[in-house]
Amino acid sequence: MSDKNISQKIQILLNHFNARNFDHVISKGVILIKKNPEYVILYNLIGSSYQNLGEFLKAKTFFTNGLKLDNKNIALMNNLAMSYKNLLQYDLAEKLYFEILEINEKYLNAYVNLGNLKRDLNKFDEAIKLYEKAATINDKSSIVYYSLALAHQGIGNFEKTISYSQKALAIEPNLTRADHLISQSMKYNNKNKHFDDLIKKFGEIPPNSFEKVDLCFSLAKAEEDQKNYRAASEYLIKGNKLRKDLIKYDVQKDIKLLENIKSKFLKFENIKSDIPGNEKVIFILGMPRSGTSLVEQIITSHSQVFGGGELPILSNIIKNNFIDENGLLIKDMEKFVNEAHFLNQLKKDYENFINIFQYKEKYITDKAPLNFRWIGFIKLILPNAKIIHCIRDPKNNCLSMFKNLFEGGLNFTYDQNDLIKYFKQYQVMMNFWTEKFGEKILHVNYENLVTNNVKEIKKIITFCDLEWEENCLSFHKNKTPIKTMSSSQARNPIYKSSINTFDKFKDYLTIIDKGL
Repeated sequence: MSDKNISQKIQILLNHFNARNFDHVISKGVILIKKNPEYVILYNLIGSSYQNLGEFLKAKTFFTNGLKLDNKNIALMNNLAMSYKNLLQYDLAEKLYFEILEINEKYLNAYVNLGNLKRDLNKFDEAIKLYEKAATINDKSSIVYYSLALAHQGIGNFEKTISYSQKALAIEPNLTRADHLISQSMKYNNKNKHFDDLIKKFGEIPPNSFEKVDLCFSLAKAEEDQKNYRAASEYLIKGNKLRKDLIKYDVQKDIKLLENIKSKFLKFENIKSDIPGNEKVIFILGMPRSGTSLVEQIITSHSQVFGGGELPILSNIIKNNFIDENGLLIKDMEKFVNEAHFLNQLKKDYENFINIFQYKEKYITDKAPLNFRWIGFIKLILPNAKIIHCIRDPKNNCLSMFKNLFEGGLNFTYDQNDLIKYFKQYQVMMNFWTEKFGEKILHVNYENLVTNNVKEIKKIITFCDLEWEENCLSFHKNKTPIKTMSSSQARNPIYKSSINTFDKFKDYLTIIDKGL
């Protein structure tokens, strides 16, 4: 094939990549690379497509093969480092980022991505320094300022969150993620300029786009702040529908997995593990927006508890070892349950990951809400770990999820009917785990926690085998980073206004109202 023809075909693939047609890029790219294996850009394109589809091992393979042709290609090195990070191989990712900077000390993406890695490790001060260094290299990068905004949100510096988001928008006005970040960090009134900016931008942004989704959620928050609950609901319905349409999600797949887990664990009369050790992990789980961040802030106010946040490692272990190509538990799972060597290795995998935080406290929290799916596995792999289940009123809980624009893994939140179906299956699941494990799971009711906080907080601390510390009552002063939508709420004293929030929306979100 002539250079001209191959260049044209690569350009077509680039156009498809920019249009997010990743499957097309992969299918056509693989054919093209077989005939033209010397073109490094093809390895990068195919690998990046797999990366965007969440196929990180396949992405890693293409980036690695591309580097065999050009071992100093920093774009490939950067993407490979991102694959390592996505595969939770943080040490390899960090090492590769430093290698990139040795080749080119002004390579912006390496600073930003290394900063993102540090943020994942709760090293927010280091992340901010890396982003600030990136800003000295290129003060016209919207992503650098957006990254700074995210970092400051995580540590509760909301004025800087807004300031850096505004800097990002001054460079790239259609960076609507920054608009959404501002909306989560401020209180709106009818004199607020950003509200006017959102309205104007909403009329200009293409209708079927992720940017439109961002604006819908931002405007919903702004309208709710101004007590315009009908308008807020309309934006939420529109934004959620568009998001679901764009990601092409079917809730039945997730529900089938939950049903499958229950049916598999029903076969085990008693789940006993011979895995030794006094686990240091406190799992805080439940539905998203059920009070998990609040409970983590309370617990990590204790001097003997380190805040790990939403750790991806348990889901990673389960999916790599127990989930088949259909998204269900492997058929012969039973044989693994009785293999102490295998289970002990999984425990080591988990412990190796949490050790990267280099914490000195007695306990570490793991606050990934959807870990409720894996409680049976927790009892197999980490049998002595603490499990705290957060419960919230179903309607208020579903409203809070419907109001928030989550990143990845929570696709059931983008439709009222999907929410109801998933929530009911979650209730079935938790009833099952409770019957199986009884008092080994502490159930914390959000409404009780808010109305009778001293009693409930003491119950939590006792369950964790911790001595009482008065700091736990001043959790809102806790400086533990929060990398979720709850960052602002969890840094305030307990307030009761969140108990009956659905009443304001019940006339407009009628599907949730009637379904729960």
